[in-house]
Amino acid sequence: MEQEQLSSAYLVIQQGPQAGKRVEIWKDCTTIGRSSECDIFLEDIAVHRKQARIVYTHAGYALRDDQGSGDSIVNGRPVTEKLLRDGDTLLFGRTELTFFSHEATRPFQQPSSRGRELQLGKSLDPNASAIAKLDFTNARGALMSFDLQPEMTIGRSRKCDIFLEDLAVSRLHATVRQLPDGGYELEDHHTASGTIVNGRAVTRCRLQEGDIVQIGKSKLSFKRV
Repeated sequence: MEQEQLSSAYLVIQQGPQAGKRVEIWKDCTTIGRSSECDIFLEDIAVHRKQARIVYTHAGYALRDDQGSGDSIVNGRPVTEKLLRDGDTLLFGRTELTFFSHEATRPFQQPSSRGRELQLGKSLDPNASAIAKLDFTNARGALMSFDLQPEMTIGRSRKCDIFLEDLAVSRLHATVRQLPDGGYELEDHHTASGTIVNGRAVTRCRLQEGDIVQIGKSKLSFKRV
């Protein structure tokens, strides 16, 4: 029986119809192709329905071409089987992807509210009306806003509602939840690096207008809508 790997390997689509999308490699054998049955579904007519697979081996992750036709490309060269290394460029049809084998190789990015792809994705309630938000800020000012729903998780896991791509952040770092009176509270999940509000470490606190929340390298400002 096929088992899932507790792995942080992933692919980032750099070019093609799904550019910017990140997909996790979370199984012993991850299939890639234009078929919706594939683990990694590529919306590219130039890709075979079952193009290739990434297989976990004792030496690491290997790409195996399912067609044997030489149209699976790694670093500009056609392959039938190739052990993958950090930063390798994969090309299927018109879709270009970059392979990362470990969490620590991931470049820091802005936070995202997009959940983990594939079967672990989370969708927010489209009917919920936001009455508060968190603005992500850095030294240059606000970069992104997140409308707060009744309960939202923050962390380094793609399953979190607010995903912070920062190794200093725990996978499930904190939760923001709405209180019966309409206010919001922030709870830290006993994390190693802690959750800071207005310069002070907190385990649980009620958020006030203008509060600055620091989680890892990220700062978020709480505002009422």
